[in-house]
Amino acid sequence: MKKTFAALTLASSLLLCTSCMSIFTSAKQTITFMGEEGTQLYDATNNMKIGEITEDGTASVRLRKRLSDKTIIARKEGYKNTPVVIEPQFNPCSLWNILFWPGFLIDLGTGKINKYDPVVYNIEMEKKAPAAQEPKEGE
Repeated sequence: MKKTFAALTLASSLLLCTSCMSIFTSAKQTITFMGEEGTQLYDATNNMKIGEITEDGTASVRLRKRLSDKTIIARKEGYKNTPVVIEPQFNPCSLWNILFWPGFLIDLGTGKINKYDPVVYNIEMEKKAPAAQEPKEGE
């Protein structure tokens, strides 16, 4: 009897703590950036390097899903820093939460109610203007 009660308690707590999107999707999503080799990608919120574009011209980065926009800064020597804004979109799969409404709250808190779309971003960087040379003394 105790084992049955424990199993039912465990099953019900697992059911209450999960949601539809917890079953179907991850809290992170892979985003691919295309651009010039050597371009470094930084998270704008904490200025941490998250990736670098390799010789094949791409870099794949796993980003945690959020409800708000995510900004990535592309940096490369001789080029202006280029921001890339990644906007979340509503994930229609989360509509399955109608069957279990507390799932909406869980998906909302974890960010799984959204997805990033598109998943491939082309980064076109602008070269810095050459610095004007100041005349030296005596010229």
